[in-house]
Amino acid sequence: MNVTDTVYSTDVLRDLSETELYRRLCECWGVTNGKIEVWGELKINSDGKWAGIYNIKTMSENREVTYPVYGNQKIVDGVYIQPQYALELKGSHGQVFLKCVLELNNKSERERRNNLLLLKVKKGSAERLMELPFFDPGELIKADSASFISQSIYHHHIDKLSSEIGKVKDEHDVQKNLLQTELQKYQSKLDEYIAVHKQSTASNDILTENKNKLENDIEAKQDELIYWTAQNKRVEQEMANKIEKLKSYISEKAQFLKNFEFIDVDDFDNLILEVVEKRDTADMTSFKDILKGDYKQAVSYIQAYLKEQDILYPRHIIENYLTLIRSNDLIVLAGDSGSGKTNLVQSFAKAVGGVSKIIPVKPNWTSSEDLLGYYNPLEKKYLATPFLDALIEAHQHPEIPYFICLDEMNLARVEYYFADFLSKLEDRETTPEIQLYSDGESSHVLSELKAVVSIISDAKAKYSQEGLVDFVKLMQDEDVNAEMKRAFGFSDKDSLIKYHSDIRRMLSGIISTPSTIKIPANVRIIGAINIDETTHYLSPKILDRTHIMKFKSPLLTDWDDIFNEIESYDLGDVDKPLHIEVEKLGIRSAYPKFDRENEFCKIFIDLNREFFDLLGVEFGMRTIRQGLNYLELFTEVNSNQSQAINNFIIHKVLPKFTFDGNKQAGNFNKLELLDKVLLPKLEELVTEHESIAEEFSCVAALRAIVENAKSNDGVVNYWA
Repeated sequence: MNVTDTVYSTDVLRDLSETELYRRLCECWGVTNGKIEVWGELKINSDGKWAGIYNIKTMSENREVTYPVYGNQKIVDGVYIQPQYALELKGSHGQVFLKCVLELNNKSERERRNNLLLLKVKKGSAERLMELPFFDPGELIKADSASFISQSIYHHHIDKLSSEIGKVKDEHDVQKNLLQTELQKYQSKLDEYIAVHKQSTASNDILTENKNKLENDIEAKQDELIYWTAQNKRVEQEMANKIEKLKSYISEKAQFLKNFEFIDVDDFDNLILEVVEKRDTADMTSFKDILKGDYKQAVSYIQAYLKEQDILYPRHIIENYLTLIRSNDLIVLAGDSGSGKTNLVQSFAKAVGGVSKIIPVKPNWTSSEDLLGYYNPLEKKYLATPFLDALIEAHQHPEIPYFICLDEMNLARVEYYFADFLSKLEDRETTPEIQLYSDGESSHVLSELKAVVSIISDAKAKYSQEGLVDFVKLMQDEDVNAEMKRAFGFSDKDSLIKYHSDIRRMLSGIISTPSTIKIPANVRIIGAINIDETTHYLSPKILDRTHIMKFKSPLLTDWDDIFNEIESYDLGDVDKPLHIEVEKLGIRSAYPKFDRENEFCKIFIDLNREFFDLLGVEFGMRTIRQGLNYLELFTEVNSNQSQAINNFIIHKVLPKFTFDGNKQAGNFNKLELLDKVLLPKLEELVTEHESIAEEFSCVAALRAIVENAKSNDGVVNYWA
């Protein structure tokens, strides 16, 4: 609708200058800054000679604009955009929405089209939208072109609506909490006045007046609290209605595709599946309610639970592993075969009611395609891998933690097949997103499907009256058969049944594997590596972005100590998995800021200056910030800062010790610097190193590195 109801005749418009014409449009459409900025969908003709922006709405108020001329001519045929410019904006993407500024078209074109207000897109003003600025499921549902909606668009809008619900609820909860705090204060004051009133000889009138005032204030705050509670429920209901409307629309379109056998039962279920499948936690122990959100108690519970499953791990391993899981960093478990690396992944997942996926790495992996799969243009289908299947499955069960382990991760060179994926995990500000194949591939399939659906829809009314609504029956009609062949350029020899089968296969591919996938918040990636002559060392780039947990044989563990640890807990029954909400297992967020006055930062600045730099060991700002994050999380399971520093040195420093110890480093050679200077420094820094189990002590590990180097011609190798 227009802001004003003014409508102009062509004669009136002909006498106005272009500046005045543009001003009149701005006035009619409620534009106050003299710039008509809109958004809409970009469409380009198949021959690439014409392009336009369709379904245009204003950026400011999402208004559908109409040319204010007699005849009420809506902008429905698309506002022209220069084709080459449009192709640059579209790139390899499928469905593209733009925001842009409109200007008057050339005078000759306006006169030829008999519309003196005809607009076009101003060159250089268009920008591709990452998400739609406005969305109303009703608009999508009533659109004539909306014969089919992709699963990715569905999830995009569901996520957006759900996010809106969350934001409004958070705002309302803040208001309610503030009001409840104020109510408590007022009630305390009222109680004070009543007590004073009973004991004081002061004027009863003054005390009564103060008491009445407080009671009125409390009543007003209670009314306000009731208002915000009602507002919260109203917004929740509005959003729920929108989501249900969208789900209903998807279900209707999916049912159409199923009836005409373009999708099977599994694909149908995928399309109409609830976005969030509620997790059954009835047979689990609540971390929030029973353990009161205490991570120290959680470590105790998990250790005791695993003992009941005949799985024994020292407490400090579970403390360390839980902290790393919560850090949202990549974890690499290193050790000999049979040392319990994959068992830790599987048993921890079981202990928290999660799912573990063990993905074996093959020696011939050389690119990200080996990890994630690839799009086959001949079959027009994405060939997924077990790793990608695990990510998609985790996306479908967002309330369940998924632990995906790349077993024998270093059988192939990790930097070849995993580096691109690792760079995505580095993004701590936003949810990492992986482009699996071009949006254009799925758009091509959907555009073909849309054309087929359009023809079927025209014929459906005729056949539904006779109860014949399947594809084969429709193809037996000569008129429908001829129209299908004409529309797709088929000859009489071409089989429409085979064409139907091809579309069915391609559609199944894009439903099961979207063109892009976000790394779900409930996923943790873990690597497990062995170090022997058949494997590759991890490169500095990989080590810089991971935490290394090294394991020795469980036969070296003092099992009596573990039993003594567990017997000291008083947790009651520990026969059920622990229900820890996904967000309590760590939220991806920016690392803490580097603060040179922070004690932890000072320690590692000094170590870097005095040792790491001289040894040629890379140690940067990101590593220190990772350490600050680890330290902050570790204190919630163990307040011993010395233990945290010990763990961090083992994770991030010692694995980089692979160099020739005979080379000079200042006044010492590198091996001497380790033995005579760094080792005493660590003994001083990790004050309780003697109480730490030898296989998990940075001091003991450095001693072993030095002794091995002395017997190996001075070659320093943490992994030897």
